[in-house]
Amino acid sequence: MHKVSLVLFLFMVVAVAATTGSIELYGNEIFFRINEAEGLPIVVIGDGPGISNRYLEDILPARKTVFYDSPGIGKSSNAGSLDLSVEYYISELSAIVHELELERFHLVGHGFGSLVAVYYALARPAGLSSLVLVNPILSIPQLDLLLEEHALQNDTEPDKLKLLFLNYRGDIEAKLKTTVEDVCRDTYNQFWGDGPVVTGKLRGLDISSGLSDLRMPILICTGLYNFPGVDKIIDYQKLSPTSEFVTFINSAHFPMLEESEGFNMIVGDFLRRVEAEHENSPAPDSSGKAVDTLSGVVSLGEKDNGVDMDLEVGRDFSVSLPSSPGTGYSWKLEEFDGRVLRLLSDPFYEEPGTTGGGYQVFQFRVIGPGEADISLSYCSCWNDEPIRTYRVGISVPFQEREALSIDESGNGKSFSVDLAVPLEVSLNVTTGTGMSWRITSTTSSILRQTKENEYSIPENTPAVGGTVQQRYYFEGINYGTAYIEFSYGRPWEEAPPERTFGATITVAEPVHNIYVARDSDHDRYIALELDQMLILKLKSGSSSDETWYLREGLPRHLQLLVDPFIEYVEEVGYSIFYFKTVERGEVVLEMSYGSPASPDQPIDTYRITLQIE
Repeated sequence: MHKVSLVLFLFMVVAVAATTGSIELYGNEIFFRINEAEGLPIVVIGDGPGISNRYLEDILPARKTVFYDSPGIGKSSNAGSLDLSVEYYISELSAIVHELELERFHLVGHGFGSLVAVYYALARPAGLSSLVLVNPILSIPQLDLLLEEHALQNDTEPDKLKLLFLNYRGDIEAKLKTTVEDVCRDTYNQFWGDGPVVTGKLRGLDISSGLSDLRMPILICTGLYNFPGVDKIIDYQKLSPTSEFVTFINSAHFPMLEESEGFNMIVGDFLRRVEAEHENSPAPDSSGKAVDTLSGVVSLGEKDNGVDMDLEVGRDFSVSLPSSPGTGYSWKLEEFDGRVLRLLSDPFYEEPGTTGGGYQVFQFRVIGPGEADISLSYCSCWNDEPIRTYRVGISVPFQEREALSIDESGNGKSFSVDLAVPLEVSLNVTTGTGMSWRITSTTSSILRQTKENEYSIPENTPAVGGTVQQRYYFEGINYGTAYIEFSYGRPWEEAPPERTFGATITVAEPVHNIYVARDSDHDRYIALELDQMLILKLKSGSSSDETWYLREGLPRHLQLLVDPFIEYVEEVGYSIFYFKTVERGEVVLEMSYGSPASPDQPIDTYRITLQIE
């Protein structure tokens, strides 16, 4: 799909070396330039589409920066057959990061480039340390209204390129000259359209609400004289309360050129603080809490990437990974060994609360001994090149299990076995007749044949008229009921079988003594058994003074096994309660969220009805 070629040119320009090269993406050749310097690399996305990023090449001169031109701009060609779209530009950025093997980096987006940067950041790419948005354009519907107002107030149809891009103060025309000459109006108009409002491919696009889902440090910058104005850009900062906001009072659309010294100082300080905080932060606990020792529940997450685990046959477990399907990115299962593991259902998306993103969940069951890797990749629906990968290794020890042996006396009978228990079916064959057994019916989703059938021939068996045994080997790979049937006859004859053999095999499912209830179970009716464990996981806020607590005290039907505690997943806190059912009957379990010191003034409530049999 794409390939990379690098040409290194060493020259002295304020003692900075530059690397230039290109990647091939969907038939397009995309040229890039890297200004080599100290610090983490900064990938810069210019305004556009259809605008060269040459005006940005001198920003942050003391930092290692990566610049690239999109198709049809500068040295980059537009020879591919793929139509340009917002998704293409996100894919292009992903390809640059992937091919340059940037393990950690910052992202700077200007104008339209900020929209691409936010889309990309919402896909949660590995290694993205921070986001700098300069005069961002994230809500096209909002911009449409402002363009209409501008047209009415000025009684003229605006040139959107001049209004949104060629809007500057100070003497920077010479710095923009080459960029302006290289503007591809056809590409620009494809996305922005003609007329006073946005009529091109960007029409209706609004990514601003995604800011609340971003977890990395964010700096939002704007010029005081930039269109549509500071009061509109600051709305983005309100959507991301942890972000920082800076206004350059002598700038319009180009603070990096109009106030280059101040821009370099402020942005450079922000990047240094991000890097220092990362260096000083404690290393994450790679062991995580994959196995809950109290309940035995196995739940793997992002923190478990690269780990190897020992599990036993019959164990169910899940892999939950952060995902933002609205961006077009999702996790794809690349590899797992079907002899060792079984995927229980199609992957599903779970969003624990009303804000803050969600998780893509894969559920597995261990069905046999051996070594198995689970490999997943995070890629977009328009580009199969992953921006993140995930792997866990599962080791399942071989356990000697007594086989269930069935002979012809079991014809028509029913048998029960546990998962992965060997099953042997031994059927008599008379020597010298040319007859043998063959399988005529089986339920392959429940039972699998572990090896080819073979013959057991006792010593001194006569060549004609003797009796030998033809043995078939199976094991259960899924819970449920299977029917196996065999026919006895000559394989080359199209005649009714001389006799048949059939048996019903039930692979018994173990009793699941754990039920996990979440926020989404509010107001639900849940059936439980006596002595069953109920785990309650409720999303909590960031305040240490507020928590979930029992509204009316503990019902007599339940026993609290341990004191409630807080568990964090991707910086989101969950209040965890472990209950055990101790009395039959129907009971309403009510929880309140707020300060236990003011139990009559809860912020939120949660209720489930339990029927304990």
